Amino acid sequence: MNDFHYKVLIVDDEPLAQDSIKILLEKVKDCNIVGIASNGKDALNQILTLEPHIVFMDIQMPHLLGTEVVEQLSHQANTYFIFVTAFDDQAVKAFELNALDYLLKPYTDQRFYQSLNKAKAHCRSNGVVRSLGDLNSINQVPQRKYRTEFAIKSVGKIEIVPLSDVIYLVSSGNYIEVNTTDRKYLMRGTIGQLEKGLDPELFVRIHRSSIVRKTEIKELQNYFNGEYLVILKNGHQLKLSRSYKSALKMIVSLD
Repeated sequence: MNDFHYKVLIVDDEPLAQDSIKILLEKVKDCNIVGIASNGKDALNQILTLEPHIVFMDIQMPHLLGTEVVEQLSHQANTYFIFVTAFDDQAVKAFELNALDYLLKPYTDQRFYQSLNKAKAHCRSNGVVRSLGDLNSINQVPQRKYRTEFAIKSVGKIEIVPLSDVIYLVSSGNYIEVNTTDRKYLMRGTIGQLEKGLDPELFVRIHRSSIVRKTEIKELQNYFNGEYLVILKNGHQLKLSRSYKSALKMIVSLD
């Protein structure tokens, strides 16, 4: 049987919080603490250098917030982030960044290990963790992780909207309209930021303000000035602008 080895990084600016996580991790035989960072910049450098499998990340830190660190590491496909914080107002942001979990201080040992086990399961299911010998001999090709859901804050609640329900997205000022099969949601953000988290095999940007699911496109119609109308299966029409003509190749190649 292979001995699996999970590389874990602790990021927190409070020594007591670092020690708490360290004590809990030292009770787990298959976890190896590869580093401890006390600010956002140090965390960013250590993650890029050490390539940990799991990062316990505080949010409120000097230099860079934990959420800002994760935003800069969207390409770090083999690293799973668990936010640890004393504040609950960053939950939506954490899930928008595809954080694996959100631990609210003070948490119980049981809650901590539940989160850790969830991260370990993701590592195994995605082939991230290899045996100790393999880790030294195999160069893995990172597979980028894409968004699978939206966490949308509304009055008194947070709604989880599966990406599989989303037909198209349109920017509206500082908000984005998330249009599903039966509802429309509003979430804060920009279309450019959102595009980075979407799988290009599933979605295509057709305008500076709109992104559409490829399989929901019924047909294209000539508009004018080299632009097209994108007709969706539900009858909705969106404009494909000249600036995004490269999207045509992605669309017309659909069968």
